[in-house]
Amino acid sequence: MHDRFPPASESPEPGSTTWRKVNRRTLLLGLPLIAGAGSFATPSRASTYLVESVPQYAAALADLAQSKARALVDVGAQWCAFCKVIDDKILPDRRVAGLMQHFGLIRIDVTATTDDNRALLRHLKVDGPPTVFIVDAASGREHEGTRSVGTFPTESLIARLEPFAA
Repeated sequence: MHDRFPPASESPEPGSTTWRKVNRRTLLLGLPLIAGAGSFATPSRASTYLVESVPQYAAALADLAQSKARALVDVGAQWCAFCKVIDDKILPDRRVAGLMQHFGLIRIDVTATTDDNRALLRHLKVDGPPTVFIVDAASGREHEGTRSVGTFPTESLIARLEPFAA
């Protein structure tokens, strides 16, 4: 099993307004499990950002807007059991990975509760993990009907992504 987010030692300093792209290896956390099961997942080409504050979120959207029209926002934590399912099974699914080529991915880590991530959750009107939804990269506006809170099947995420994957 892989951790959902990198260790705190690799994260920006608390209060920092910097953000960083998460490398391809981090995005494909569940690929070894799928490959071992005999399936082949198409690697996602999604630009991925790990953010922990409102300024980092805004910076990630601004950067994404240069190359992607939309982003999937994924709120999770290491202690969240279904978040591990999202990482290990849903995002690496070849159908999801294929659709994600049209999206950026913004991951919000709420493993540790901080003032910054509490403010970000309030800004996004999110109660906690697991929560996923699609936003317009240029405006940051959430697309109506795309939010999933709690558990969901892979097919549900595919149905939410497909209308925007053009």
